[in-house]
Amino acid sequence: MSTGLICLFAVLAVCLVIGVPVAFSIGISCMTLLMINGNPPLEIVIQRMASGARSFNMLAMPMFIFAGALMIYGSTPRLMRFANMLLRRVPGGLGATAMAACGFFGAVSGSGVASAAAIGKIIGPEMLEQGYPKGLTAGLIASGGTMACIIPPSITMVVYAQSASCSIGDMFLAGVIPGLLTICALIGLNCFFAIRRNKKEKRDEHVYTAKERIQITLDAILPLLMPVAILGGVFSGIYTATEAAVVAVVYSFILAAFVYRELTFKEFFKVAAESVTTTGVIMLIISCATPFGWIMSTQKVPQMFAEWLLSITSSSFLIIAFIFILLLFLGTFMETICIIILVTPILLPIATTLGIGPVHFGVAMLMNLMVGSLTPPLSVNLFTSCRVLGMKVDEAFPDTLYVIATVTVMAALTFAIPAMSECLPALLG
Repeated sequence: MSTGLICLFAVLAVCLVIGVPVAFSIGISCMTLLMINGNPPLEIVIQRMASGARSFNMLAMPMFIFAGALMIYGSTPRLMRFANMLLRRVPGGLGATAMAACGFFGAVSGSGVASAAAIGKIIGPEMLEQGYPKGLTAGLIASGGTMACIIPPSITMVVYAQSASCSIGDMFLAGVIPGLLTICALIGLNCFFAIRRNKKEKRDEHVYTAKERIQITLDAILPLLMPVAILGGVFSGIYTATEAAVVAVVYSFILAAFVYRELTFKEFFKVAAESVTTTGVIMLIISCATPFGWIMSTQKVPQMFAEWLLSITSSSFLIIAFIFILLLFLGTFMETICIIILVTPILLPIATTLGIGPVHFGVAMLMNLMVGSLTPPLSVNLFTSCRVLGMKVDEAFPDTLYVIATVTVMAALTFAIPAMSECLPALLG
């Protein structure tokens, strides 16, 4: 490895450790390498940053962020009532309702933190009141929030598709089965503990009449049609994934402002400002990561990394295991989008060499990184759920370890079984 590359990774590591914002850390490390090598000129960093921000596909990200923020007004409570009606009789029914609601909300928001915060505020206090352990409550809500990373439409999938130059539509389809299976596994975990601890959970004794069931279902239909409208339009060829994001914004705005009438003029500008701020932070990281990816390519870092791995072992299983463990480790220290941008140019060529397609690798990587959002020291989703529940993160342990283990097992299965992520894209073409 050249002196410039050593300095690049060293400067990047030091900047991240001392707390320099990720975008600036990436940019500074790139300029360090160029100054040491003497060519090309530093202006190439600005040019590459501009080209990275001009991508048409990336227009989907701010739109999905905005749509998810708008769906909080009116749609979330209706989804909660619908999920509760379906799952209230299941052992640990309240926790199962939380998982289903997180899946529904993730399918309309695309944001894990937003899902954990929105669902946690509504159902978290009630779970604690009914005697759920604090750690299990925080872990279930946090893990449910991570489903937004894998259940379409997902912001992280858009970022990965841009980094890996693969179809956003294929990524959306590929995440459906792993996401649903993970939700089922978490519901099963919750039911297991409810039975094992013989919890005297206060059941919803209300007997729904046929009229009430019909009304609750009708109230939930419009929010549930959001993913149908997005995926159906994309795969039928009516519009692209980027255009579908705009449709999602218009649809969610109509629901919040005119159908449910919960979005005021003042709240609209507040939501818009928060969405712009979130988008700006992510786009700055993506822009700075573009020259980083270009440098990785020109300096042949993926090839060097692959040669190093193959010098250790020629076993495909061991190489995949190493990548799995590496992603688990990185996920505990770095934000998901940052990891996707930084490691995709390095790891994807290796995965391709092993016969792993970019779509399968992307879904497996996202499942892997979901574990990091639950595991300290970063644990963004776990911090969010604990903050919403008014508890400290250390109070969530050891019960939340069972949740982390469940998500880890599902991530490993996704890595090991390509059909989980590849069957739907292949089936629908």
